[in-house]
Amino acid sequence: MIFRKAKESDANKLDSLLTKLILDEKNYDPNVELVDVKDFYINYINDNTKYFEVCEEENNIVGYIYCIIDGSVAKIDALYIEESYRNRKIGNTLITNFINYARNNGIKSITINVLNNNVKAKHLYYKFFKLNQKDEKKEELTLNL
Repeated sequence: MIFRKAKESDANKLDSLLTKLILDEKNYDPNVELVDVKDFYINYINDNTKYFEVCEEENNIVGYIYCIIDGSVAKIDALYIEESYRNRKIGNTLITNFINYARNNGIKSITINVLNNNVKAKHLYYKFFKLNQKDEKKEELTLNL
């Protein structure tokens, strides 16, 4: 497995993975609107207020993390691992790499939202983050650095 910064040439694959993420979220919240994402990430890959990292195996992107940085705070906006690659510590590595990046770049807190019913994702996120807020659909988790 190779973990690396995303490149412009990855944008279409990242859009495809975001579409899969949205489909996955629909399993936990039927109100999630299904969208076939096109030309979304190309607009952000070179934006220095965004953080992209991909996990690749045999030249195929199998997972990624996308974060939005606003001064000293950041939000993990998307984290997705192809289903056949889950439970291989890819999510752990992507989150850990971003936490290290955040510490080295003056970020003081990181948040992530997770749907209440998504027990597997919550299991991963609780290794790093603490519950900040909860409503009937989702939890907001925070890590203060």
